[in-house]
Amino acid sequence: MKDVLFIMESLDGGGAEKALIEYLKNFDYTRYRVSLCLLFYQGLYLKDIPANVTVIPLYTQNNSFRRKSFRYYRKYHNSWLMSFQIRRKLQRHYDTIISFMEGWPLLFHSFVMKRADRNVTWVHRDLLNYPTSDCFYSSSLERKCYEDVDCVIFVSNTAKENFDKLYLVNTPKECLYNVVDAKEIKEKAGEENVTGNVFTITSIGSLYKVKGYDRLLRVAKMLKNNGYSLSFQILGCGSELDNLLTLRNELGLEEEVLFLGFEENPYPYLKKTDLFVSTSLSEGLPYVICEAFVLGIPVVATETAGAIELLDNGKYGILTGQDDISIYEGLRKLIDNEESRDEYHLKSLIRAEMFNVDEAMKSVYSLI
Repeated sequence: MKDVLFIMESLDGGGAEKALIEYLKNFDYTRYRVSLCLLFYQGLYLKDIPANVTVIPLYTQNNSFRRKSFRYYRKYHNSWLMSFQIRRKLQRHYDTIISFMEGWPLLFHSFVMKRADRNVTWVHRDLLNYPTSDCFYSSSLERKCYEDVDCVIFVSNTAKENFDKLYLVNTPKECLYNVVDAKEIKEKAGEENVTGNVFTITSIGSLYKVKGYDRLLRVAKMLKNNGYSLSFQILGCGSELDNLLTLRNELGLEEEVLFLGFEENPYPYLKKTDLFVSTSLSEGLPYVICEAFVLGIPVVATETAGAIELLDNGKYGILTGQDDISIYEGLRKLIDNEESRDEYHLKSLIRAEMFNVDEAMKSVYSLI
């Protein structure tokens, strides 16, 4: 039986965290002994960790040693305290260690690479257009971490291509789309009946600046000013909530735009919506677009690495530029044309056929 360790920052309600849970739910535990090291033991998906998985918390949420370690690293560029903590927690040897996200998980992974026969890292974002901020104090340190692993897995080919523009490393690279359980999504979509008689546009994601929800609010105002009677529902939580609520109220959209918070089961809302929209500035592979495809929802998305690939340059949905006017025009194309919505409904269902859990897991096993 192979021993596999995943390293993840936390299990907050983002796409990468959701993807990890889906992988863990579908692992063959007769062949693999799986552990999960969480740098920060927090998040909405903690309760979804399968019982077969051994969880190793690195820091608790308000741990004074955690604060001291990160302060020391940022001030002196010295990772000794962080390295000491993960080595103290992970004293056994593993067949494979996987940092399931760029940034902090990869940095902590670099401290324990000698404790595995094989080291793999996952990249969920387009690093060329959305770097990992303050996790690495130099690009050379980040590049060395990617050089030292045995394989880098990307969630889209475009993210992989953009990575090659950023870092010239000889490490083997693979593209592997996230596992999407279409059967489960359809079952959960029928668990609750969401009603409404207004044309509805839905967006799902963490409320961070990179998701571009301020632009969606401005576009909602433009549509209202031009006589459209629409309902926007945004599902998710995050640090930008207060700013977005303030902007919504300033724009006079209290009735048109609803912030519904994090929904454990968002699929009934997605199933009943007329359109799904993504206004992100950058995405490696937007998991929620995959979910919209499964339910046959027409998609409008800004041009990001992942959206361009999933929509196949506009074949399976409407791609827009990154400005307000382009998003506005993209939405209008489908709001105004029921025939086009029906066409993209069918195209979404066709695109969803690319998701196969068994094939995705086979690919994972071959790489770890």
